[in-house]
Amino acid sequence: MNTILITGVTGNIGSHVLYELLFDLYSTNEEATIYVLIRKQNATSGIQRLVNEVFSKQLIPDKIAPFYKAYLEKYVKVIEGEINSFTIPEEAGNQLTIYHLAASVNLGNTEKAKKEITHINYMNTKAFFDIIKTRTKKLVFVSTAFSRGEIEGGITDDYHAQTDFDFRNFYEAYKMKVEKQVLQIAKDYNFSCTIARPSVVSGRLLDAPKFVSNRYIVFYAIGEFFKKIKQTHPDLGTIRVAINLDGGVNIVPVDYVAKAIVRASKIKEEQINITLTQNVPTKQVVESILKKCEVKSEFVSEEPKDKSAIEKIFYKTVGSQLVKYSTSKNHYFESKLIRELLEDIEEPDMVNNFSAVYDFAHDINFNNKNIEVEQKL
Repeated sequence: MNTILITGVTGNIGSHVLYELLFDLYSTNEEATIYVLIRKQNATSGIQRLVNEVFSKQLIPDKIAPFYKAYLEKYVKVIEGEINSFTIPEEAGNQLTIYHLAASVNLGNTEKAKKEITHINYMNTKAFFDIIKTRTKKLVFVSTAFSRGEIEGGITDDYHAQTDFDFRNFYEAYKMKVEKQVLQIAKDYNFSCTIARPSVVSGRLLDAPKFVSNRYIVFYAIGEFFKKIKQTHPDLGTIRVAINLDGGVNIVPVDYVAKAIVRASKIKEEQINITLTQNVPTKQVVESILKKCEVKSEFVSEEPKDKSAIEKIFYKTVGSQLVKYSTSKNHYFESKLIRELLEDIEEPDMVNNFSAVYDFAHDINFNNKNIEVEQKL
């Protein structure tokens, strides 16, 4: 019987990894013990957070609705603790399959952002490795497809053969730093490790209910900003948005990502990018969002110097983190290995579904509590 540990389970990808694991147990009629590391938050226990944040009725995929309560009780155990300070039960043994997803996704370049990334994504992760290094059979470390930094042209799965890194922020730089360290730890302690790198993650496209996400961040933040600002400033005028008109964004649905991460525990490759073979044109992404927000826009090649009052707010907040991506060089991910891993699953068509993916989040005001759902079984 497999013994599994998941971190970051209350996050978007982590919650979907747990859904996939439960569905796999049900589909194969197998058994496993799944430990989930969750920290207590104020007066809310780890167990209560699991119920509230991962198994809210709005989030539960239809495919696990009939049996998830019984499987939670039978197979899932909560370890309450911090990522840098927790105890793996002795009965868990020394052959764990671990999915490490806990991380901050702060794309800023401020000293505050650096401090957060250094503490959470670097120091805490190093402490986590110290705890699990003698108990692990297989580690899937979830990084980011952007740990390669800014790059032009084709992008393969092998990032570590490169020496020329042009990082856009501390998030990318520290992800790469940890990637190299964890592979060395795996060699030193003789366990298998695969680095799984999702690109920009959206709501679901494969599993019903579609479009739902645990978090609505990154490109969703553009729409959330303009939807709010439109309420207080109905006449915004034309907003100049800096993009690469020929560029694209690799956006991958969270359920596709989760399926890949679960299967990554069975492969020998050390690096795999979880990407789609086709980027969504950056122009399409921004146009779709601003059209839904009823905001007039003009595309420019760089951040304007003579900003309007609203443009100043945008480029100081959301734009300060995202413009480096919207103006990035033309690139594409080869996506060969990921398609081999998921060859039985039709690749999602994000180009033709992007508007629906974004519009769903916009219509629920980026809050799953606004979703009307029938009672799950």
